[in-house]
Amino acid sequence: MMKHLVLALLLLTGRFGALDPKQKISFPRDHGSHDDARVEWWYVTGQIETASGRRLGYQLTFFRTGIADERKGARASAFAARDLFLAHFALTDPAAGTFRFAERMHRTGAGAATAREDRLDVVNEDWRLEEVGGRLVLFAGDGGNEVSLLLTPEKPPVLHGENGLSRKGSERDAVSRYVSFTRLHSEGWWTSGGKSEAVTGLSWFDHEWGSGAIGKETQGWDWFALHLLDGRDLMIYRMRGAGGNPTGFTSGTLVETDGRSTPLAARDVTIEETSRWTSARSGGTYPARWLLRVPRAGIEVEIVPLVKDQELVTEKSTRVTYWEGACDVTAPGGGAPLGRAYVEMTGYAGAGSLGAFP
Repeated sequence: MMKHLVLALLLLTGRFGALDPKQKISFPRDHGSHDDARVEWWYVTGQIETASGRRLGYQLTFFRTGIADERKGARASAFAARDLFLAHFALTDPAAGTFRFAERMHRTGAGAATAREDRLDVVNEDWRLEEVGGRLVLFAGDGGNEVSLLLTPEKPPVLHGENGLSRKGSERDAVSRYVSFTRLHSEGWWTSGGKSEAVTGLSWFDHEWGSGAIGKETQGWDWFALHLLDGRDLMIYRMRGAGGNPTGFTSGTLVETDGRSTPLAARDVTIEETSRWTSARSGGTYPARWLLRVPRAGIEVEIVPLVKDQELVTEKSTRVTYWEGACDVTAPGGGAPLGRAYVEMTGYAGAGSLGAFP
């Protein structure tokens, strides 16, 4: 009787919990799914080129959001949904001046969408991201365009913030675990219209998990991920509050060529917007060119989108309207090439542009 009472009490305590700042991150397990996190995502962006020099940008994101705040085994039916899996895939083709994206959404279920807990292996239909022998295998496709890549880390995983805790606001739950492979050698195939071409390039992998809260005062954010030609990598996320001004929770990480990482605070970074673009699809007006400076690291660069329209309006999945795009990194004023980047922007397309997980 007592055993059954204890079990009942455990089930009533719920599934989702606050992140423990003392808990150590361990790989490969922590590349996998975290059942006690309400929101989690695995995110890969990159720029790849064909042998003929044709350049492409790609994004593949897998989301998992818990929809039942109850521990495993709380319901007898194996078909009872505990999670919702969502995914976005986008491809930028600068030569054609095109940007295409696709989205998916499924409940928990084999053959539809899953995420392993012991290691990285997330699936949404035939889209997949899996760690095999220390490397990541990626596949996604839509409308006759497919990307199949093998991603090899050139640097060890990076923990952003303190012990991988990335704070987004003042509230207790406005924090997530944030881990990256900032530089992944990428090789594989791009298929379009039934024709396949070999590609190589660099990619960036992010994994975050937690409550999903970003702070009540947050109006949006801007995320920058730079691969610099000198071998360094730079991540900056700028949290925006009232009037679009950056909050004190703006932060970042500089990763050296040997993999050593240095945390950056809001005071270490300045971002100046020098151009804007308005979407005919959503009516949102986004920054479209930036001057980014990190004086302590000797970084002063200009970031320029390869295609102006790289906006995703994801009405069939996360319901987020955001801009996610491949960019060039040059010396200020359109000078010498200094690297390549991906930029993400949310909160520019009015009500609902931050989305709402079901």
